[in-house]
Amino acid sequence: MAAATDPARVMSDSSANILAHDITSTLFLGKFMFMFALLFGSGVVMYSRKFDTADEQGNYHTKLSKGASLWLIRCAVLLVFGMIHAYLFWYGDILTFYAISGLTLLWWVRRLDPKLQLWGGLGLYFLGISLMIGFSFFGLWSFHNGQITVDQLSGDPGAEIAGYTGSFIDAFKVRFFTTLVFQLMFVLFFTPALWGIMTAGMGLTRLGFLTGERKTSFYLVLAGILIPLGLATTIPAYLGVYSVFEELPGFMWQSLAQPIGVPLALRYASLIIALSKIGLFKIITIPLAAVGRMALTNYFAHTLLCTTFFYGYGLGYFAKIEYPELWIVVGSVWAFNICFSMLWLRFFKMGPFEWVWRCLTYRQLVPIR
Repeated sequence: MAAATDPARVMSDSSANILAHDITSTLFLGKFMFMFALLFGSGVVMYSRKFDTADEQGNYHTKLSKGASLWLIRCAVLLVFGMIHAYLFWYGDILTFYAISGLTLLWWVRRLDPKLQLWGGLGLYFLGISLMIGFSFFGLWSFHNGQITVDQLSGDPGAEIAGYTGSFIDAFKVRFFTTLVFQLMFVLFFTPALWGIMTAGMGLTRLGFLTGERKTSFYLVLAGILIPLGLATTIPAYLGVYSVFEELPGFMWQSLAQPIGVPLALRYASLIIALSKIGLFKIITIPLAAVGRMALTNYFAHTLLCTTFFYGYGLGYFAKIEYPELWIVVGSVWAFNICFSMLWLRFFKMGPFEWVWRCLTYRQLVPIR
């Protein structure tokens, strides 16, 4: 969920900046959010397995009712986390939408046939994403017909820069209304797409794909097939959008980048799973696993690090660096995540925010050492 402001309106036209922007927009934009949503659906299956069997006294329904209750509490706590995160730090928060998805559908479809989950989920995803694409087309149509201004459609760069380079209160004022509009619109248009991705994630988990139960060669071959397929769908579509939509092409690409890039997202997933099964690559997969075990903590760490670096009440680099330099920021954040996660997990079972989440869910202190 990148900012709505079209990069072409504010970025420089240096060749390095344009190339870095193009690489980011084609190979990465939306791909890892798709993967993360798949894993959230996988997490539903992993979590529910503790409750989908009878207890020692043979009470199945009692245990299942407890599981459902704890799942709803867990999602409600996540919703509170997401709202705090969105309104006080970053309007592009995804936790709010994950929590809404968990509260409304996911628990009740977890035991459907896994093939139905996979293909039905993908169908629901593309249906939901079609609503988002249609909304984007409607926005561009309204802009071309003079019914709304470019700033109303994609954000006012001047107002954003003034707010995010000012005090915390200045940033909050800009963020509040952006977040409110963002959530009201996307809860209608994006939630069905999330339902679909997460349900597909359940199916891929129960079919043994996301859990690495297939042979290593399967994942490597699949990744090899998906590379040309993903590039063949993404690159022509990207060039087409930027040639057809002369005004605000980035606004349109925000909606199209993820669905067109699904083969690339699955390729990344296949490659990561394959590497995790090859001992030679443990030097890569062990640090990644540590970061993954503290996913919620690292998600918030991203925000705290980047708002401190970019916003006016921190170092004030908002709108002052370009795409090649942003890659340095990304690398630095990842270096922090890896070092912090591996060090923390030497002494604790889970990340600090994971621990708080679990304590609030179970309404008691749980061991962390």
